[in-house]
Amino acid sequence: MTDATRSSPMPAIAPGLLLALAVCSAQAQPETAAQNYPSKPIRFVVPWVAGGGTDIVARIITQKLAENLGQQIVIDNRPGANGVIGAEIAAKAPPDGYTMVLHAVEHFINASVYRELPYDTVKDIAPVTLVATHYLVLIVSPAAPTKSVADLVALAKSKPQEVNFGSWGNGSLAQLSGESLKTMARVDMTHVPYKGAPQAATDIMAGRITFMFTTMPTGLPLVQAGKLRALAVTSAQRLPFLADVPTMIEAGYPGFEVQSWRGLFVPAGTPRDIIDKLHDQVVKVVEMPEVRQRVMTAGFGVVTSTPGQLGTFSRAELAKWAKVVKAAGVRIE
Repeated sequence: MTDATRSSPMPAIAPGLLLALAVCSAQAQPETAAQNYPSKPIRFVVPWVAGGGTDIVARIITQKLAENLGQQIVIDNRPGANGVIGAEIAAKAPPDGYTMVLHAVEHFINASVYRELPYDTVKDIAPVTLVATHYLVLIVSPAAPTKSVADLVALAKSKPQEVNFGSWGNGSLAQLSGESLKTMARVDMTHVPYKGAPQAATDIMAGRITFMFTTMPTGLPLVQAGKLRALAVTSAQRLPFLADVPTMIEAGYPGFEVQSWRGLFVPAGTPRDIIDKLHDQVVKVVEMPEVRQRVMTAGFGVVTSTPGQLGTFSRAELAKWAKVVKAAGVRIE
C-alpha cells in the first residue's frame, strides 16, 4: 500500500444512503437464500412410527416433492411422547429450510396435556401449509360379539374396567376420543397406550384389547380386508368409502365429531421466502391428480392453506383442545 493510498480519506456516505443500502441488503439476502435453496438433502421429521397415518402421507408427498426440488428428502421417523420428540427436533433445528416436520393435531393437544414442553408450541415452529385431513374409525375384532357401539357400551357396563381401548399414546386424539365415549356413555373403561396405531390394531386383531378409535390409513385397509370390524366413524355424515358404517352421532352420541389433520411446519426463524417456496412446492405436489388420489385412497381428504391461515388455525386448535383435555381430565406431569 502506498503512502498516497493510506492518506486518501474514505468518501463520506450520507446517512440516508447508508439506510437505503442496509434495506436493500436485507431484502436481497432472503432472495439469495431462496434462489439457492435447496442445495443439500432435506430432513423430513415424522413424529410417529413407520406405517402410521402421518408416515403414509409423508411418503406420498415427499416422493414428488423431492423430484420438484431437485434434492433428496430423508424421512426421519421419531415416535414417542405423543409427537413431542419429533416436534422438539424440529423446534431446535437450524432455521434454514433443511428440517421440516409433518405433524398432527396432537402437536396442539400436547400443549394442554403436558405440564411442561421443551419448546413453545406456537413460537418455536413456523407454519407452512395444511396437507390433509381425516376422521377416525372405531374398530374392534371381527371375532368380538360387539357389532355396534351400543353392544360395546353394554359390554363395558357389564364388565367395568375390563373393556380396554388402545391409542397411539397418552394424550393422543385416540385416547381423547375413547375418554369422550367413556364420559358420554358413563362407563368405566381402561386406556392402553401404544407406540403407534399399527401396534394397537394388531393387538385388537389378536383379542388383547377391545377397541380403538384409529386413523383411516391404519384402520381402513384392515376393515376392507375383513381383519377388523368398523362400528362407527367420527364424521358428521357417513363417509363414501365406509358407507355402511354409521357415525357416532347416528349411534346415539350427539356432537361426537372428531377430525384430525396433517400440517407441515419448519423451525421458527426460517427465512420467509424459503417458507413460501416450500409452501408453493408442497401445494403443487398435493394438487397433482395422482398424489391427490393416493392421499384420498389412504382415507384422507386433501386440504391446503397459506402459512398465515395455518397460523390462525393453529391458535384456534390450541384453544379448542385445551377445553377438551380439561374435560377429559388427561394430564401428563
